[in-house]
Amino acid sequence: MNQRPKTCSTGSMFSYSLGECANSLVMNGIFGFAMLFYTKSLGLNPTLAGIAMSVSVFWEAITEPVMGHISDNTRSRWGRRHPYMLIGGLIMAICSYLIWTVPEICRGAQTDVLWYKNGVFWYLVGMNLLLRTGLTMFFIPYMALGFEMCTDYQGRSRLQGIRQILNMAANFAGPAMAWIFFFGGKDNEQATAIEANYHRMGATFAIATAVFVLLACILTFRWHDDTRDAPKNTRHGWMKEFFIEMKTILADPNPRWVFAFIFIVCAGMVIVSSLQMFVYDDFMKFPAWQKSIAHGSTMIGMALGALVSMGLTRRFDKKGAVLVGGTLSIICNLALAGLFLTDLVKPDATITIDGRSLPLGLILFVIFHAGYWFGNGIMLPVSTAMMADVSEVRRLNSGEVKDGGYSSVFSLAMRMAISFSLVLAGWCLSAIGYETPAPAAGQTSQAIWLLGLVTFVVGAVICLFSLLAIRKYPISHQALEELRARIGGKL
Repeated sequence: MNQRPKTCSTGSMFSYSLGECANSLVMNGIFGFAMLFYTKSLGLNPTLAGIAMSVSVFWEAITEPVMGHISDNTRSRWGRRHPYMLIGGLIMAICSYLIWTVPEICRGAQTDVLWYKNGVFWYLVGMNLLLRTGLTMFFIPYMALGFEMCTDYQGRSRLQGIRQILNMAANFAGPAMAWIFFFGGKDNEQATAIEANYHRMGATFAIATAVFVLLACILTFRWHDDTRDAPKNTRHGWMKEFFIEMKTILADPNPRWVFAFIFIVCAGMVIVSSLQMFVYDDFMKFPAWQKSIAHGSTMIGMALGALVSMGLTRRFDKKGAVLVGGTLSIICNLALAGLFLTDLVKPDATITIDGRSLPLGLILFVIFHAGYWFGNGIMLPVSTAMMADVSEVRRLNSGEVKDGGYSSVFSLAMRMAISFSLVLAGWCLSAIGYETPAPAAGQTSQAIWLLGLVTFVVGAVICLFSLLAIRKYPISHQALEELRARIGGKL
């Protein structure tokens, strides 16, 4: 067993990260617009919409660990990862279009019937399960491949940082620009209520997703290993071996706090990202071009955070970098609350400089809104690199390749957080009195103020709890190098 860490070139890291563009277009498109589509355009109750998009967690609780185990134990000439990445990625692309095209047979009165008779609700449930199955087949092996391409401590952070940058680049070019390309609207038209706009967006994103999946599989294929002759574990049957492996991973103390951290921080991020679209529309009342600026600033903020994270890990190690990022996110969201919830700054406030009137409300909102996502951009890639370190510690101690298993549990923690927070976001909209479809007079002032309160303050509080969890993470650069040296000395 070679203990010498390996790295890969920047070009290889970019080639690998093209797969993240596919993941970004699909998931950020859904997080950003599915709640709007199913509530504003189709009239589905927000709570039902949140439930429909979140029930996949029960399916993913089975499929993601199983996919990790299958991928780790696959014996093929094409390796452990690439066959599943290709098939799953194409399924994901197809379903990412179909989720925006509800057939007529599933339609009807949406707000006055029981949930179990609601065709739109069940279509969303079914299509979401199919899409998440494809995503699982693609994403679990894809993440494990990244763990294996680069085992250098700092290189891992760099790889995950570049992956996050491309995630945000695709998010900016797709969901952010969708406000202009697909939801521009005319004469104050509520473009987010027009179903045809979602159809065009879905078709565009689906084609781009398929292209990115193919590019990622082709350009990273040289990193595959022919595993036909790899030793097989014959101690137990497949099913028993799977449960033993999951028990071992969950009992491992090293990733425990990373799992807790990623669950909590992702829950806060998804609540904010789900509600921020409503904030743009109803709280800040941005026109289409300002929505694109505000939404685009989140991608720029996260991309810059991912870029900065590479330097922060060298200076403060990985845990320190995460603490810095989380602190910045908390400060920025509380700043938004202090400015706009107190009416210190009105959303439509302007400032005149050299005879020019500038949108002060937009400028301040974008600065701190981007700052919140800048902090998240630091935390996400670094925490993923932490999980790669944990997986290596397992390999060093046992000699077993379990990158797929650790990837699956890490991903499952994120998916569970996403599902939980989508339900919570839908519940929050109902609880604050947000009405769908919107009444002719618009939402009440109280509902709009509470919308801002939930988005800004709750997001900051959840982020604080995530930092309390990650403080107990035990692995550092020095500890990993000492383990490598100790294991290497025994060989």
